[in-house]
Amino acid sequence: MKKILLLLLALIPVLSVRASESAVPSALEHFVWGAEAGGAIDLTSNDMSTINLDAFFGYKSNSIDVLGIGAGVNMMVSNATRSFPVYALLRTGFSSRPTLLFMDLRAGCVFNNVTYSKQTTRLYLSPGIGINLARGRSFTSYLALSYVYNGMRSFQKSDEWCDINGLSMACVRLGISF
Repeated sequence: MKKILLLLLALIPVLSVRASESAVPSALEHFVWGAEAGGAIDLTSNDMSTINLDAFFGYKSNSIDVLGIGAGVNMMVSNATRSFPVYALLRTGFSSRPTLLFMDLRAGCVFNNVTYSKQTTRLYLSPGIGINLARGRSFTSYLALSYVYNGMRSFQKSDEWCDINGLSMACVRLGISF
């Protein structure tokens, strides 16, 4: 009887380790959220360069950094125009291991509030690449370079006609995700 009791006491640590390994991961392990700050330079010479703030949330797994939705505010530097993109986001490094580089894809719509005209809703696209800067157990910081297409259309500005057929921008974002 004494030998059986000693054997059971010796097996308790082994059984507890196996039980914790087989535990179902919680849903919060797959939840990700983050924020970004950056800027974009207008490549179409319409004087619409921006300062950008974005936030997102979604799903993460071993090979997907973010699959979710995001929204932002793009404030034009030279005028009072504001753009509010709302988009689906996919960020992945194509590997289940941590990678240095990743792909960042965003597609959705943008609400353009032009001071001199009515609000318009247009297409928003932003493909890009990024580099991971620092990674901890609960966070990842990164720098992303992307192209941004804002489907903004022409508008009347006082006595001047602003002939815009979509904005093309080069964008840099500094972000962190948790």
